[in-house]
Amino acid sequence: MTLNDIIVNALMQMDRGHDAQTLDIWRDKLTGFANDAIADLAMTIKPVRTEKAEIDNSCIDCSRLQRECVKVVRVRINGRDMPFYGDDADGSIILLDNTDEEQAEITYRFMPKTLSAATDEPELPVRCHNLIVTYVVARERAAGDVGTQRGGNIYFQLYEAGKLKLRPHIGGADAYRLVNRW
Repeated sequence: MTLNDIIVNALMQMDRGHDAQTLDIWRDKLTGFANDAIADLAMTIKPVRTEKAEIDNSCIDCSRLQRECVKVVRVRINGRDMPFYGDDADGSIILLDNTDEEQAEITYRFMPKTLSAATDEPELPVRCHNLIVTYVVARERAAGDVGTQRGGNIYFQLYEAGKLKLRPHIGGADAYRLVNRW
């Protein structure tokens, strides 16, 4: 579902038109609401991605990753998990084992990109897209007059109920395993 689809569906649920002029009027406000929903859903489902990262003096700079890093889950070099700890001062991680390798495979929880263009799609699973629409409608209704605000509460309840049904992870045994690092 694209940003345009999200906005059109939200406008339809609010009994408003979805012609080009109406879309232009509501685009900025509803886009902000959609990005808020994406950030909230990302904290619920905890999406992860894996990519190569440069090692510089046993450190990996997390700001150089393609997406905003929320939490590093795993660092692997040549198929072997490497112990590490985070340096909160500069947002990097430090490998505990010295290595001569120049790259590592890093798996991390990330914050999806914000939507801006009409054709942008949320970097969340498809099962979350309708919840984004529900959240957008809830926020818009909550901003209205007293009679409209009551309708917003229902949409917020639907959104929260939908969030509870989302699984925070999909994976193998290593997604559920507790590892004693000390």
